[in-house]
Amino acid sequence: MRLLFFVVALVFVSTGRAFASVAPSAPASPTPNPAASAAADLAKARIDAMLTSGHADPAWFSAAFLAQVPVASVDTLIAQLAAALGAYKGIDGENGDYTVRYEKGTDEVLIHLDADNKIDAFLFKPPKTTTSLDDALNKLRTSKGTVSYVISEGAAETAALNASDALAVGSAFKLAVLSALRDEISTGRRHWTDVVPLRSSWKTLPSGVIRTWPDGLPMTLATYAAQMISISDNTAADALASIVGPTALRKHAGRNAPFLTTREMFTLKSTEGASLRAAFLAAGTPNERSAVLRRVDALPLPSLTTLLSQPVLSIEWHFTVRELCSLMARVADLPLMTINPGVANPADFRRVAYKGGSDTGVINLTTHVTTKRGTTLCFSATLNNATAAVDESAFELVYAAALGALANR
Repeated sequence: MRLLFFVVALVFVSTGRAFASVAPSAPASPTPNPAASAAADLAKARIDAMLTSGHADPAWFSAAFLAQVPVASVDTLIAQLAAALGAYKGIDGENGDYTVRYEKGTDEVLIHLDADNKIDAFLFKPPKTTTSLDDALNKLRTSKGTVSYVISEGAAETAALNASDALAVGSAFKLAVLSALRDEISTGRRHWTDVVPLRSSWKTLPSGVIRTWPDGLPMTLATYAAQMISISDNTAADALASIVGPTALRKHAGRNAPFLTTREMFTLKSTEGASLRAAFLAAGTPNERSAVLRRVDALPLPSLTTLLSQPVLSIEWHFTVRELCSLMARVADLPLMTINPGVANPADFRRVAYKGGSDTGVINLTTHVTTKRGTTLCFSATLNNATAAVDESAFELVYAAALGALANR
């Protein structure tokens, strides 16, 4: 299960390095380099062959790359691009930076070969499609499961589907935590620079890295918040939920009472939490559920291997897309909201703020943008499937196409 969903601005297939760190730097003078030219030609031919055949040959990739990204994942990405953009038409460009042409749009691709002419970094930028907003929203509607979305321009809604339905949204709940924290800061009760040592009781399962940091490490509230939003750090979220407390959270939590921590959610969705899961689901009031959670909190953190593989949408955080856009509007101006732009292409907008979430059977994407014309928009979309995992990548591609169409507003 991949609860707290981290979407990067680019579909990044690499060995974990920033692409710029592995791309060869340009020479100081235009001295011809036959070896570099041959490598660039080979890289271009590799991309063309992959996109023509729909298949990546594992022999083309470095061992370090394949250790992290199986070729099947590259094939899946190639298929998803074709599904979104139509038939592959050709490739243009040079020196590792290429534009691939499809029937319905283009995509920029960066690639780097190591000294053995093996691909060690491979980057597909967000696709530029000619899909209209209506076409993209129609595709969202046909996603398998229950779909809701809203597009708002200021106080006006320009598109909506099931926008009042409270669906499971995964880590998009962290917008509520951040909103509660901002209230505390706005009233002067807390400050971004306040230092709160990390507690072992806050440590939970991935995503995130703070769980691996030493107990007692002094950290500012700004650090917790930036980690919670930019990489969807679960431990940071549980820490902030504890720091602000249930009273501060209540006005932002909506129907989510009591407000689950990620640690509680993981325990309830584990095999060893079966009896407590049944008790939690049978509880009829918030007080009864809170009593169950006190028993949950006494248990050790489960391992990833014991988490259920099927969706359990009733043990989640439930918000409408309208509520998520409302929460987003309260925090979108914070600098930390721009660290991870999600599936939006930042070059298309003046400013992008993003938070999304996923779980088994769940995906939400919520993006707040200012277009180059100065229009402020929020676009939130949720997909739930109670019986199977959702196709997150396909949902992201269609959502990205809709965002691209909104860039001209």
